[in-house]
Amino acid sequence: MSADEDIDWAIIKNLVFGEGITETVFDRWLQPFQFYQDEPTALVQNGGGPCAVLAPVQAFILKKSLEDDIQNLKTLSSETVKSLLKNAICEILNLCRPPNRAITLARISSEVAAAWQDSLKGFSASKRMKCDTVDVDTLHTCLTLETFQTTTNLAKFLDDHEVLGNKYDIVCFLYSVILTRGPNRIIDERQDMEESLIDPVHGHGSQSLINLLITGHATQNVFDGTKDLCGMDLTGITQQADVGFLSYLECLRYLEVGENLKSPKVPIWLLGSETHITLIFSRDKRLVKPPSPREHATRIFKEMGQEESGFIPTSELSTLLAKLDLFAEEEYVSIMREKVDPDGLGVILLPVFLEEFFPEYSQGVPDTFSLYHYNGIRKTGSTGKYNKGEAVLLEGVQGRSDSNQMLQTLQTKWPSIAVDWTSPPSIN
Repeated sequence: MSADEDIDWAIIKNLVFGEGITETVFDRWLQPFQFYQDEPTALVQNGGGPCAVLAPVQAFILKKSLEDDIQNLKTLSSETVKSLLKNAICEILNLCRPPNRAITLARISSEVAAAWQDSLKGFSASKRMKCDTVDVDTLHTCLTLETFQTTTNLAKFLDDHEVLGNKYDIVCFLYSVILTRGPNRIIDERQDMEESLIDPVHGHGSQSLINLLITGHATQNVFDGTKDLCGMDLTGITQQADVGFLSYLECLRYLEVGENLKSPKVPIWLLGSETHITLIFSRDKRLVKPPSPREHATRIFKEMGQEESGFIPTSELSTLLAKLDLFAEEEYVSIMREKVDPDGLGVILLPVFLEEFFPEYSQGVPDTFSLYHYNGIRKTGSTGKYNKGEAVLLEGVQGRSDSNQMLQTLQTKWPSIAVDWTSPPSIN
């Protein structure tokens, strides 16, 4: 397949980088997939911006390691780590692939890849020039495209060819995602013709890009399902994600993260700050076990309540019971209305409802568990490693720390959590 066959590269370039991207921003996105020497499964981020791709890839590397029950990540061979990386790439591309569509892999031409390797070794100026002339407008002319009907064939190709290991790794992977999903489909899913996946001024990835890589859909929103905004349907996350997402911006009430992201299938969550994407994970699979009936009832009750008021109108009891698949015949509901609203105030409080219908408290998550935080960006301190923390859910304590962004973000998932970290973590 040629690099320009039936593909509008101008649309793809604008979709990814927008109009007027600076050379500095583009250069920050040019880096290979590489790992820290003393933490061989932790991806390195050399500069600001690519965390929107690196953190999701890191999440799927860790997902595979948890599924394979790898206990000691520090002792893995380079071949095993490469296999985990290739598996993450295959899994994300397959996640983004629509039904009956092939996976497309974009890789930099062997000539440009060789020129970059030679430039590292100080070889001829002519070869360095070949590498230096690749910019945001000419990148597509240096790509070779391969298509695959199965991830098995894609994985074999990655095993048989030196596709990774050059400074175009991230942008080639990003183009692979766009070509696999389809640029027009992504534009429709974003519901915004103007926004690019990468901010052309600051270089950070959009929420659409993050959602695309962890759910396969490029929606801008992180709430569950769809919402009506002045007659326009906005699409959020429509099903439980494999990998989760929590955001400091929820603490600032800029957005609402739904349960499909807060309660993923594996205990791995991306953490969004105002400027950066990091990640936490745990080996404790109880953190993602299905909610208990009481927890499920609490969630539905709160969804029916107004602005986290902690109550619903008494008239809504029948609807609530029906949503919870409980007995909801009108005669029974009338009796229960009097029990849960004995003073006739017209409202039902959550604790009263739970005590009546779900009196036995069964907490779905453990009281204590270990967390690990990953921050790939190169800077002083412990970032780039897996910083361990011991978490505890404090009974009867809820609230948010005003001075600790990490803790505030975690409390959007576990309101009563406190964590004792090996070293102070940063989500920035």
